[in-house]
Amino acid sequence: MRFITSTREFQSIYQNYTKFSGNLFIYLIENNSSEEEFAVGIVTSKKVGKAVRRNKIKRRVKSFFRENRAQISAKGKMIIIAKPAAADADWQEIKKELHDFLEKIKTK
Repeated sequence: MRFITSTREFQSIYQNYTKFSGNLFIYLIENNSSEEEFAVGIVTSKKVGKAVRRNKIKRRVKSFFRENRAQISAKGKMIIIAKPAAADADWQEIKKELHDFLEKIKTK
């Protein structure tokens, strides 16, 4: 599992994706990905809040994926876009939504 940081990878996903939406995040999963491992990129726009709040959300999402690295069996690339509601959510809510979403895509 790795984190997406390059603009080129983000653009390739934005050109060909399937969209899912939750209460706190929007998930874009690349269609027909040839990726052998799971890669995730995190996007927080200024609509979410000032830099401190945006970075806190990014840290929490990254922490979730680091803690659950062994349980992630999915392959491919995904972008997680934070909604403004994510700024007010506590750590347990964020973990629950991300866990539920990973379970959902595991069955597909």
